[in-house]
Amino acid sequence: MFTIDDLMKAINGEILSESEQIFYSASIDTRTIGQKDMFFALKGTKRDGHEFLKDALEKSSGAVISKDVDIDISGKTVLKVKDTLEALQALGKYLRKKFIGKVIVVLGSNGKTTTKELISAFLSKQYRILKTEGNLNNNIGVPLCLSRLENNTEIMVLELGTNRKGDIRELCEIVQPQYAVITNIGYEHIEGFGSLEGVREGELEVLPYVKTIFANGDDKFLMEGLKNWKGNLITFGLNKENDYYGSDIEFNNEGIEFVFHTDTTSFPVKTNLVGLHNVYNIVSACAVALHFGVSQLMIKEALASFNPPKMRGEILKLNGTEIFFDAYNANPSSMKVALNELARRRGKKKTIAVLGDMLELGEYTEIAHEEIGKWLKELRIEQFIGVGKFIKNALRYVNGCVFDEAKEAGKFLKEHLRGGEIILIKGSRAIKMEEILEILREGRD
Repeated sequence: MFTIDDLMKAINGEILSESEQIFYSASIDTRTIGQKDMFFALKGTKRDGHEFLKDALEKSSGAVISKDVDIDISGKTVLKVKDTLEALQALGKYLRKKFIGKVIVVLGSNGKTTTKELISAFLSKQYRILKTEGNLNNNIGVPLCLSRLENNTEIMVLELGTNRKGDIRELCEIVQPQYAVITNIGYEHIEGFGSLEGVREGELEVLPYVKTIFANGDDKFLMEGLKNWKGNLITFGLNKENDYYGSDIEFNNEGIEFVFHTDTTSFPVKTNLVGLHNVYNIVSACAVALHFGVSQLMIKEALASFNPPKMRGEILKLNGTEIFFDAYNANPSSMKVALNELARRRGKKKTIAVLGDMLELGEYTEIAHEEIGKWLKELRIEQFIGVGKFIKNALRYVNGCVFDEAKEAGKFLKEHLRGGEIILIKGSRAIKMEEILEILREGRD
């Protein structure tokens, strides 16, 4: 929530028309904009938000624009600025400065969204929380989130994403975090960073801004990058050397059970999440929650009802077939974890890996997709179906069929299912692996 006064102090725009004084949030999407929202007409690579201004003003209270427009703006609050993206970020920065609560940021190569959701679920048992929605973790999504700050918000839990050097620094300048959770360092967005060292440097741009870091102590490459940091370092993982750790892990087809340890206590936890990677996510979230005084009972209650974010490790049942749907994104680290989980869950079922290209890997693209073929062979996955142009490199080590489009792969898979299989569907977001699931569901739900 913000006022016209907040807007003027933050962005110093020219008021073309004035009506509403208070706005619930900023928006860039006319499909979801609310009556009390303020529309920011951003110029994208494909479309210009000013094209949708008339529709936006019909649905909302006003707009921030950067062009002259020839439409009726009477009865609405409309401000003109030089750059609407800069204005949105300036508003976020201004509202953050007014906020007196705590700011926790979650970053790393894998597990950010699930970890952010877990932390938010645990903390919301005791505090008023504001969190980033979905994975809106960039220089647009984060200030949009900040625009929803309310007077009674106590803690913000914000996911920060990065594609290249400087991204985390830019976001930290806006959100000014006190706490950071670093999930791991892996081969993500290598095309933008150039190397694994570049990925680590990019994520660790957070260091000058925070006083306390919760870090994956089992990730030695990450810990090497933190060895000279002078702040309060709290580690989590599966090794007993960490400040918080999990042990006695038991996997079953309904989820995971394990024991969570601190230096003073231990307690059992149970979740319907799957995969070893989610043990790390849960342990890190438990560490944060306990640090903020959330009780064991509250953590257990929140975890018992927690479901994974859509397209991230969902287990779906479809006419006798089990589908492990983890198709929001993919990089080599998360791909290997998912394949290991597919192999672990097989029992007597036939395993099918339906895998799409992993993008933004730069010079590592060819070898990374070859590695998938090696993993498929080592794990004895019975059937491989690929989608994209890079995944074909896996065929150097295993037999399978590769399609250019996800819909083609979906049709092929549906025609050859016999029932009783277990299927992993995973690939980078741009490959649209969700189209495969849509085809499998047609006429079968």
